Amino acid sequence: MSSPHTLETRGLGLGYGEREIISGLDVVLPPGRFTVVVGPNACGKSTLLRAMARLLTPTAGTVLLDGHDIHTTSTKQVAACLGMLPQSPVAPDAITVADLVGRGRYPHQGWFRRWTKADDEGVAAAMLATDVMELADRSVDELSGGQRQRVWIAMALAQETGILLLDEPTTYLDISHQLDVLDLLTDLNRERGVTLAVVLHDLNLACRYADHLIAMKDGRVVAEGAPSAIVTESLVREVFGLRSTVIPDPGSGTPMVVPLGRHHISAAPTGQ
Repeated sequence: MSSPHTLETRGLGLGYGEREIISGLDVVLPPGRFTVVVGPNACGKSTLLRAMARLLTPTAGTVLLDGHDIHTTSTKQVAACLGMLPQSPVAPDAITVADLVGRGRYPHQGWFRRWTKADDEGVAAAMLATDVMELADRSVDELSGGQRQRVWIAMALAQETGILLLDEPTTYLDISHQLDVLDLLTDLNRERGVTLAVVLHDLNLACRYADHLIAMKDGRVVAEGAPSAIVTESLVREVFGLRSTVIPDPGSGTPMVVPLGRHHISAAPTGQ
């Protein structure tokens, strides 16, 4: 079971140049829970995750890791507690799959970067979990988009951190592999106590997998909580500008959003 690290923002402000994306945002990731962040494009989801991973410097407020300002914490301390898979990672030229996944072991190595049996085991476990073991000796450049995405997820898993942030980890994956990845993350959360924060576009998948859902719009949190408590037709309309009906998912019982469209026209009564 991983350590119960905490991650939160207080009065967070973020922007690019003079363009403000987020202002005065307070977000707490519930320790040991599976949090999913949803919202329309350009609402600040990815920007929030990047800031929580110390990839962006706030214009105001702070990000706190275990109660301490993440920007005054050493890089190695952060990497030992928190892993981040960005939306469009770039691999070094000609690097093999095994070598890329192995880079996730950096926080666990000493001053002399000595490779250990634990590193071998961590890499192997991550590659088996993501079904990329047979690709170990292949160059990452040669892989399909879906294969590359699974390799990046394996690298994040090899880091073995208590908090894992993933920005759209199901991008490029077919529906079968999307479910495999989300099932894998669920296992990490339930069996190892890893705190997860994941950005997803598919609201129904978010409802199915999230313990805690954060719905964002225009750089602010509109609602947060258990999907069954907050996902309503009015929330979908407010956040996504979409008319819908919300029914229980036949498989999971979680909320399932059925879009009606922005200009839905009811069917004429029978006989007319």
